Amino acid sequence: MKGSQHSFSTRLSRNILIVTSSIFISVLLAADIASHIVVANEATKAAENLRDATIVKIENILQKVETSVASSAWLIRENLDNEEYLYHITQKIVEENPNIIGSAIAFDSYYFEDKLFFSPYSFMDTNSGEVQSKQLGTLQYNYFFMDWFQIPYLMGEPCWGEPYFDDGGADCLMSTYSYPLKDAEGKVFAVITADISLEWISGILSSIKPYPSSRVRLISRNGSFINQLSDANTRGETIFSISADTSSKSRNVHRLAEAISRGETGKIIYLKDGEASFAVFAPLSNGWKASISCNYTEVLSRTFRIHIILFSLVIIGLLILFKSSYLIIHKLTDPLSHFTESALEVAKGNFNVDLPQIKEDDEIKKLRDSFDYMQKSLKKYIGDLQETTATKERIQSELNIANQIQMAMLPRDFPATDRVGLLAMVHPAKEVGGDLYDFFLDKDSLYFAVGDVSGKGVPASLLMAITRASFRFIAKMGLPMNEVVSKMNNALAESNANGMFVTLFVGKINLETGEFKYCNAGHNPIVTISPDGKAEYMKAKPNLAAGLFSDFPYEEESCTLQHGSRLVIYTDGVTEAEKADKTQFGEDRLIEWSENRCTLFSDSGEACEDLYSTVKQFTDGNEQNDDITIMTIILR
Repeated sequence: MKGSQHSFSTRLSRNILIVTSSIFISVLLAADIASHIVVANEATKAAENLRDATIVKIENILQKVETSVASSAWLIRENLDNEEYLYHITQKIVEENPNIIGSAIAFDSYYFEDKLFFSPYSFMDTNSGEVQSKQLGTLQYNYFFMDWFQIPYLMGEPCWGEPYFDDGGADCLMSTYSYPLKDAEGKVFAVITADISLEWISGILSSIKPYPSSRVRLISRNGSFINQLSDANTRGETIFSISADTSSKSRNVHRLAEAISRGETGKIIYLKDGEASFAVFAPLSNGWKASISCNYTEVLSRTFRIHIILFSLVIIGLLILFKSSYLIIHKLTDPLSHFTESALEVAKGNFNVDLPQIKEDDEIKKLRDSFDYMQKSLKKYIGDLQETTATKERIQSELNIANQIQMAMLPRDFPATDRVGLLAMVHPAKEVGGDLYDFFLDKDSLYFAVGDVSGKGVPASLLMAITRASFRFIAKMGLPMNEVVSKMNNALAESNANGMFVTLFVGKINLETGEFKYCNAGHNPIVTISPDGKAEYMKAKPNLAAGLFSDFPYEEESCTLQHGSRLVIYTDGVTEAEKADKTQFGEDRLIEWSENRCTLFSDSGEACEDLYSTVKQFTDGNEQNDDITIMTIILR
């Protein structure tokens, strides 16, 4: 069958595939999300257990150091008068604890009357492997201003100092534990210290690797990474310096740093350089903090591999389902292929083509019988349509000719003298319309009329032609404007069997004096624009539209126009022009155009064209629903 890639069987098979694949993929996605959540939670729990175990290991060692120093305090108090024994005490502290590489007893100034500094100090000599002792305090080494002495001295509480790397000394990562000694009055008179090497911490932390790129960090009170201080490249880094990244590829890093620095216990998910990770953290009893960070890509890598295998199996299964469904459906719908070819011939206009016979009494046979009935109906309809179209084209041609005749009836020889300028235009809403205008010059006077016949189409155009002819005939009698309108009204009312009417505005301008006599018969108020550019609607009695009742007493009015004045006479097709949302152009916009645009043109024709363009631009392509007539006059 031609075009089988778009056949019914193909589309049906494709829809089955879409529905089933949507179900399978939705289930797999739900399973994927659930498994990721379970794996991520298990990874978090494992990381928390490792964190807690690491903290216990480190605190056990630190506790031994604290206990060793505290247990030496009573010996020092008992032997304050034996300086030699004080050196012995510091030696014992270093010898009995392998993690302690140095110990000192730093006394307050002049605790011994003849000594400003006195601090017995013992340390492990890395070259000889033996414990050496010396007096620590000198003018060059004023320990009174050092943190390890000053902080416990002022606070009166034991504390751990910030870890540091001892360049040129022990050449290792160190931290100092300081224990204050107090007299009977509670005043600190000396501080016992123990310097410990923290290299063992690096060993403990490096052995903890939940995942290849996991980061285990021990952080001091000021935010330094204790297990990285021995690395010259990272010695200046703190938890705050690495959290200063505010790029779009990093999120929650600063929040993580703040939570750790506050000594909180918990978990935070963060984004660093586009990589999603989580960190579990908790404080130690001495103010240090432990943190373990794991990358989610590594945590979920195993589930990713499993899900790729599952998705591959699902895709293979769906392809098999599509192929088998297509073969079965194609066999069931094969009769439709022959029916389609016959239907295509009918669509091409061959209404006599034979339709295939369907043996089974099912929906396809009913479709064939319905199409047979449609084929016969179409044949009859096309014949009727051809006849109707020919008639419509003939009527349209006649309407086009009527439009040409109607437009030809309107005067085109517009006056453009040194005394007056005038231009008018009519744009019917249909082929022919009911709007009209007329004018003529008689010596020093300009006669003009603008009218709007009720209704549209041919009846309105006929009444328009009668109205225009009667105006020209009657106005040339030299009658006042109200009598011109009265005679036109009587003539139209006598032959107006359909109840149609015409709104009219007729006027006469003396081009020398500027005297303006006019009569309004139910028409829109005209716009006058003074020489200084001020536009307003002329006040005129509305009177009655012409053609409704005979002998109506129309009234003539008059005013004097200044030279340089302009008149804008129009039909309601201008002010009632609508956008698609039914918003009308309106009288306010006409006044705005008259003041801002009309005065820009010295030629009345340009002004007339600009107003029409402004109205069309306002309607924004919406279909014109009424005839539009515009006349502009400039009294020079």
